[in-house]
Amino acid sequence: MEMILLAVAIGLVANYFLGSRKNQSLSTIWEQPISEVLRANFSVVGDGKRVLEWDSAADMLFYASGRRNCKYAQGHMLLKARQDAIALLNDFVANNQEKLEVEITLNDSESAGFVFAAVPQKRSKAVNRDRYDIYTLAKPVKGDKVLPKTALFSEHGDITSQMLDSGLSDILGDEASLLEELYVTDTPSEKPENHDFKLEMKITAVIRLPEPTSDGAQRLREMLDFVFYLVDYVSEAIKLRPETAKKLAKTRDEAFKEFARMAEKDKQDALAKAVAEKRQIELEEVAKMSPEQRRKWEEKDRKKQLKKEQNKRVRRIK
Repeated sequence: MEMILLAVAIGLVANYFLGSRKNQSLSTIWEQPISEVLRANFSVVGDGKRVLEWDSAADMLFYASGRRNCKYAQGHMLLKARQDAIALLNDFVANNQEKLEVEITLNDSESAGFVFAAVPQKRSKAVNRDRYDIYTLAKPVKGDKVLPKTALFSEHGDITSQMLDSGLSDILGDEASLLEELYVTDTPSEKPENHDFKLEMKITAVIRLPEPTSDGAQRLREMLDFVFYLVDYVSEAIKLRPETAKKLAKTRDEAFKEFARMAEKDKQDALAKAVAEKRQIELEEVAKMSPEQRRKWEEKDRKKQLKKEQNKRVRRIK
């Protein structure tokens, strides 16, 4: 029994080092096309030394800034957990793919705010159920724009057409495409807890990592080029007709009514608190007055409160 446990322990240790080495090798392969595209688009990439930074033995991160039409880009490369035998088995059973997630935050007011998504059909129900921006503002796209293996969600038909005209239609129609999921949205993916959330336009792409060959590296490079092309396309090319913009604004006012009520309640609470604090200071000052001064103040305050009540009644009648 002890020998079996020892053999298992040695196997796990060996797997850890071999799996970690394999992931390090893969990271080196993928870092080249990723760094080339980032350096071609951004003035600041990583820490100036490495582009990809290890977050764990199977995860790497990157950050870049200094580009027109966007504030910054950040990415997350997820490799198989080859160093962890149990996690690797789970990846195999769940058929988890190695992927690169890229999120780009666009500049404020340089693009029309809207929600659009393209996801695999098998993910459509989960996306429509779990993402706040999708189930609140977007609708499934139906008709001749629907592709066999892809589900589209959009806030309006004008947005759908313009997004597909970017070249996205060809990419989604290519069965060998590396693009797994694409989200272009200014609304949070999770429901905000309070009303002071910010509408911020973001492009998020989930890219499947291909075979680690020179051809695979070129395909990854081309897909990243397209994702960053979308930054300029969304910011500069997509234009909403006045009637479309008006319709979206009306829909959003209705969708965000809950948060408008929360904002108004916070405003009223803050006002009530300020009035109560002012009243407390007044009463403290009154407590220091002589009896005659206090009598005069109370008479003046009684008239003041009576006038307030009369004004309230007048407003109710109107």
